[in-house]
Amino acid sequence: MSTTTPTLSAPSRHHYKARGLELPAEERLVETSQELLAHCRELDAAGRAYVLVGDGQHLRYSLAGAVALRTEGMDRILSIDRHSGLVQAEAGVRWRDLQDALYAEGLSAGGYALMPSTATLGGLLARFRPGPKTLGMGSLRDGCVALSAFSPKSGSYEYLAAPRKAAGPDLRYLFIGAEGRHGPILEATLVARRPLESELLIFEGLGLAEALALLEAVYRAGLRWQWIHYGARAERLQMALSAPGALLRGQIRWIEANLRLPDAHLDVEGLRARRRWLEDRHPARRAHSRAERSSGLWCTARALQNPPLDRSTPGVEDLTITAFTPDRVELVVEHNAPLDVPMPGVIARWPLRQSLPLDPPATTEPS
Repeated sequence: MSTTTPTLSAPSRHHYKARGLELPAEERLVETSQELLAHCRELDAAGRAYVLVGDGQHLRYSLAGAVALRTEGMDRILSIDRHSGLVQAEAGVRWRDLQDALYAEGLSAGGYALMPSTATLGGLLARFRPGPKTLGMGSLRDGCVALSAFSPKSGSYEYLAAPRKAAGPDLRYLFIGAEGRHGPILEATLVARRPLESELLIFEGLGLAEALALLEAVYRAGLRWQWIHYGARAERLQMALSAPGALLRGQIRWIEANLRLPDAHLDVEGLRARRRWLEDRHPARRAHSRAERSSGLWCTARALQNPPLDRSTPGVEDLTITAFTPDRVELVVEHNAPLDVPMPGVIARWPLRQSLPLDPPATTEPS
């Protein structure tokens, strides 16, 4: 059952403060979709502002004066089909828990880009991600084949995985990437993969320009990694490749012959352990100790080079790249001074701990 807490408990206050979030006027803990819908209808009718809060990692709107609807209780994994590779889960399930459930069934979410391990599925899908789709390059929203959601104005919505012609109009992208402006995502169905032979290539001593050049060369050659991670301070690029054995070995030989020899290799188990370690320390986590002085950026690869944005830029301490195409690089910049660098080619930029004002009378925002 749901719980209404007019006066926030000490753990609740810590939850918000650790993420740089303002305290809500009221907090309600939600365990089922039916409870969530009931709260949304009640608050809409009363004209009260509310915000959906999973783990709070991607929350950009102010909680001051709003009702926080905490969705971590909506954490059931509803089904996993090993034959089709489809997994259906409630929006409050955490990313790490979803991966562990798939691993236990012989499936993998390793084809998706690195995500904060504690972020909720609904929050990951609903967060704003500017620029074109990146099918086959780790995009979670492209792997979402079905979802159910709720709009306060038009009611319940469900898009089925199959048969497509019987599912009605495809309105998924009213909710995916919309930051809850049209209502909460309740459940989602993702594509998982049967694990293939995989290897993590680690390149040391790469400056930002060298790392970008290597990534672009791999991309232009038609190779598609599972995920990447580049840290400018460490000058380390990690690239996870996965393919049937002979194809994987051919891709690695091409990189070694035409680009650069990796400084280290990790097999599939080492790759999985490294991914878990990186996701626990994902730079986009609002609870991260350095999140207060970090900004998320989406830009073209050229924007990072002309004019250059790197550790030589005044005030910049580190840059972490977690997704790459030549037309869209996704990165987090840690800086100890205002980031006032002119960057033609920037698609979007904002502080990780941004708190935008709520639009009256009611706004929903997943995380």
